[in-house]
Amino acid sequence: MWDLAAYLMALPLIPLMFYAMHLRRALDTGGVLKLSGLLVVVGLMVFGFVSFQTIKTIRKVWKLRLGYEAELAMGQELDQLMRQGAVVFHDVPAAGFNIDHVLVAPNGVFAIETKGRSKPNRNRGTEDAKVVYDGSCLNFPGWIETKPLEQARRQAVWLSKWLTSAVGEAVTVWPVLALPGWFVERKSRSDVLLISGREAPSILKAKQEALSESMIKRIEHQLEQRCRDVEPSMYRKREQIAS
Repeated sequence: MWDLAAYLMALPLIPLMFYAMHLRRALDTGGVLKLSGLLVVVGLMVFGFVSFQTIKTIRKVWKLRLGYEAELAMGQELDQLMRQGAVVFHDVPAAGFNIDHVLVAPNGVFAIETKGRSKPNRNRGTEDAKVVYDGSCLNFPGWIETKPLEQARRQAVWLSKWLTSAVGEAVTVWPVLALPGWFVERKSRSDVLLISGREAPSILKAKQEALSESMIKRIEHQLEQRCRDVEPSMYRKREQIAS
């Protein structure tokens, strides 16, 4: 956001800056105010660069906001599953990345990756909001993606290895990819479960691993310890001042 604010502030200042340089040059030489061709070219180049960076930053901010809103919406849907006995963790820190959501339930452990994607407006109704999943790729209206599926798999593999090491027993983690706001049409089965936001309850019926209550508690404890990684530094400072 600070980059965007800086670029927006710089845009109207660029013409004034180059005009001031031109005016100073003319006054120093005592000549007539005649615009230099080189100065015009340099000014246009700088203005074009700042304009490009501004547009690029606006798109980046918009994309980040879309992703944030998708994660927020999916998190709210998953939280409802706690009423059915599931345990949900958000933004689980991993090895250099975060897992958007982790769900622990009697039927298994699920690593959930959430993606926000904008919909094209082609006046085709639900067809513009439908993604077709053939088990290997995501067919959106006008483009195809596979990287989100690969990311979901990698995160599930990492979480499985970490939990297995943490609890001392093999823990299988199932990859899930969530696309809030989209209609999902499945053509075939796959190792990655694809769901829309409203299909969150289907996770509780997706697998039948049958985790014991004691195992669920052990997994829950390890995840809780990993998620609580922020030390209350300000609170400690207040305690020191009070003492």
